[in-house]
Amino acid sequence: MSISQDSRYAYAVGRIRVLENKLLDKTKMQRLQNAKSVDEALLVLSETDYADLVAKAPNPYDIDAITTEEIKRVYLLIRELLPKEALADLFLIKYDIHNLKVLLKAHYQKKDFDYLLVDAGLVPAETIKSVLKNDQLPSIPKEYYEGVKAAKAAYEERQDPKVIDEVLDRTQTAMVADMASKGGHEFYRRLLAAQVDLVNLKSLARVKRLGRGRAFLDDSLLPGGTLAPSFFTPLYGSDWAQLVQAFSLTPYKAVVEQGVAAYLESGQLTTLEKLADNFQMTMLREAKMFALGPEPIIAYVMAKENEVRNIRIIMIGKKNGVATAEIAERLRESYV
Repeated sequence: MSISQDSRYAYAVGRIRVLENKLLDKTKMQRLQNAKSVDEALLVLSETDYADLVAKAPNPYDIDAITTEEIKRVYLLIRELLPKEALADLFLIKYDIHNLKVLLKAHYQKKDFDYLLVDAGLVPAETIKSVLKNDQLPSIPKEYYEGVKAAKAAYEERQDPKVIDEVLDRTQTAMVADMASKGGHEFYRRLLAAQVDLVNLKSLARVKRLGRGRAFLDDSLLPGGTLAPSFFTPLYGSDWAQLVQAFSLTPYKAVVEQGVAAYLESGQLTTLEKLADNFQMTMLREAKMFALGPEPIIAYVMAKENEVRNIRIIMIGKKNGVATAEIAERLRESYV
């Protein structure tokens, strides 16, 4: 991207740099972790950029609602800063896909899952619900329409709700990759490719641990990473040492080595999953080197999503009486 093109983002990046200073750093996260109760944690949160959301929340204990509002606020800001760009759309697609999954499963299981809908996507949740109920699929984006048709066909053939997730996950990955490519967002495209690789790594580890079979793994793997699905499939039959060796020449060498070592010791994949997420955060920090361009904006949105996830981990842990040390083990690295 040329300097003249980069300059389009100058004002937006300036605003984002100011907002980065309001992200919760390690010290603030530590205070949240060390809170002795949910109420004390809410007091700590009230001293941050979340103060007005906590104060205005109908139920301040509903941390999902509070953090969802914060994420929606971030997306709205990006749209205001870059009204002619589709940058925010890259992050909104996943909420529409989530809602499509929820509603399709509700339809086939004849249950009401409306409480699981998240109204933060490109299409209002109620619109998606109405469209599916009245079979008006052509009125939603073509990619959603085709994804829903494919998910329905797969479910009706196999009668397994998991295939709905598999089909729509592929829809989401393809849509986001295409938008990133058309928008010239190379930084985001690289992040997405790494994300796909790491999702596939986690799928391989989970399926291998549970002994679900190679066919189950094949159905779970996503295209679009730097490592093709065909890289992962043969590793199902390998032992863990061979799996580690297979990743020795990839960027994920340390993630796999440390994650597998922790699994063999504990029988849990939580360390591997955490290391995979931290790898993405390391990539994200590259955006700090860009003075202009979309990179700092993309990084800020993803940093905020990571922050929200950590807040949810802490607050849910406090609510359920989880020990502080155990909560700390589950947290992902922060951007700041």
